Amino acid sequence: MKKIFVLSFILLTIVTFALGQKLINESFFEMDLRQALTQIAYDTGETIIADDLVGGYVTIDLKDVTLDRALDLLLMSGGFSWTKINGVYFVSLATPDSDKFMYFAITSEYRSKNYKSSDLVSLLPQYMRKYVNVAPGDPYTLTITAPKDMSKKIMSLLKQLDKPRKEIKLEVTIVEVNESLFKKWEKDWGYNTVATGTSNSFSIAGSWFKVNILNYLGNFTGSFNLNHTSEDLKVLSESTIHVLDGAQSKLYSKTTRIYQYTENNTVKYQSIEIGVETDVLPMFMGNKIVLNISQTLSSAEESGASIPSSVKQGIQTSVIMDPNMRMSVASLSFKTLASVESKIPLLGDIPLVGKLFTQLSYKKVQKRIVLFVALKGGDER
Repeated sequence: MKKIFVLSFILLTIVTFALGQKLINESFFEMDLRQALTQIAYDTGETIIADDLVGGYVTIDLKDVTLDRALDLLLMSGGFSWTKINGVYFVSLATPDSDKFMYFAITSEYRSKNYKSSDLVSLLPQYMRKYVNVAPGDPYTLTITAPKDMSKKIMSLLKQLDKPRKEIKLEVTIVEVNESLFKKWEKDWGYNTVATGTSNSFSIAGSWFKVNILNYLGNFTGSFNLNHTSEDLKVLSESTIHVLDGAQSKLYSKTTRIYQYTENNTVKYQSIEIGVETDVLPMFMGNKIVLNISQTLSSAEESGASIPSSVKQGIQTSVIMDPNMRMSVASLSFKTLASVESKIPLLGDIPLVGKLFTQLSYKKVQKRIVLFVALKGGDER
């Protein structure tokens, strides 16, 4: 052990002499920083210049340290930096808004592999961001202009943050169901009077849409095959997408309905957008996934005028889900017009001529849009 200590001391002495630096042994107790720098300059015979921004007090015990190390320790608490210019040590506050910053800063470049530059900057601590800029015209390149030590710290942190992003597979199903289904008791419904309370729930299992309605009359349950679309129940869209952690995806199913009306003896047309738009933003949280979901429903509601009113409804919510899980996350109710065809028996079924014995009318109906989301694992890209 003694041999190792002796060898280390000899090596340190050789290196110190080779660098031409004298080891510093000083103790400062609540001493003015500028006076401490003057004392070290006197001990080493070096010239140390501090600008007007340098100030404060230091308490430190320096034992057998080089001048470079002594300056690092003395200046740490005040956030000051030093640099050597033409053999002279210069001390100042090395911040980008200082006119002395150019004497301390070095510029380096970092090329992002997995994130846009602006996203990486947002992940950095606030005190580091002032040294980092997004390269103009290149969304994946950052320039770092900072003192050498700070530049190394920023570069190291960027490499830690710039890891491959996780990916999730989403299956999004949007179902339109007629509210009248919930208000009548048909042969394919189940019923019991044991449960009490009020609640509505929807679920999808395979190709079956299941409904559970609990009210003061009892508990009604029913199943509908999604492969057999009807006017009472139909699938508006089924989408499968791969989404990166923290990346927003948009899904929509829309159409434009044209309405004709007369104004000042002139026939005019009004278009109303109808459909559903869904935004999904997944965020990984350990083994679970937080889904930030917003849904907008555009519909046309009969208002008594010749043209229905354009109505927009929206939901914004967040849910926590496990991989390989499916759930209903939102539902929106709306009023619309449904076509009703009435015809004279037998005569209405005759090809071509049957249209003369058929009448088409419209009635107001209440419908509901139900959004289902299924997660299929969470793998890295």
